[in-house]
Amino acid sequence: MTSPLRDTDIRPALRRFVEPADRSDTVVIEELGIGRHAVRVDMAVVNGSMHAYEIKSDFDTLRRLSVQAVHYGKCFDQITLVIGPKHVKLARELVPQWWGLVRVSSHAEGVRLVVARKPKRNPAREARALIELLWREETIALLEQRGAAGGLRSKPREQLWDRATQVFTLEEIATAVRAHLKANAKKLGLAAQ
Repeated sequence: MTSPLRDTDIRPALRRFVEPADRSDTVVIEELGIGRHAVRVDMAVVNGSMHAYEIKSDFDTLRRLSVQAVHYGKCFDQITLVIGPKHVKLARELVPQWWGLVRVSSHAEGVRLVVARKPKRNPAREARALIELLWREETIALLEQRGAAGGLRSKPREQLWDRATQVFTLEEIATAVRAHLKANAKKLGLAAQ
């Protein structure tokens, strides 16, 4: 085994690990802000679901992990913590049992990622946290699909989000958010053409 890895060493290996061969319906977004940008997910894989990957190298601390876990748990279908050997024991205690764990280590042949625990489906996503990932214009467009935007077009986005959570189910909001994230990623060149 060689020296400990930093986030910058792990990130390219993780990207190769999570990207499917057929990327036609998948985008990988790095540093996705959620919770009104209270936290950033290191890597989000968006296709028919949303999967968050949080990297904690041996050079990182786990101080922010509990706050990150709260925000991630409101939005993502699945979450995986990618951790260096130093954090394996404590990480198992800090994150919910439904989170996946991937151990990362450095070897002569490069960075090795090993699945220590597969992620399970998140039991507690929240519609309001998800809808906040939509921009104001996308929220209005979504409300217009149901004829529910009347009198709201000039209102603050918080009122738009509140209305959307009354009109749409959690799954409908999740579908709209995935479509929005994929469309924006394609505009920015983050998706395969």
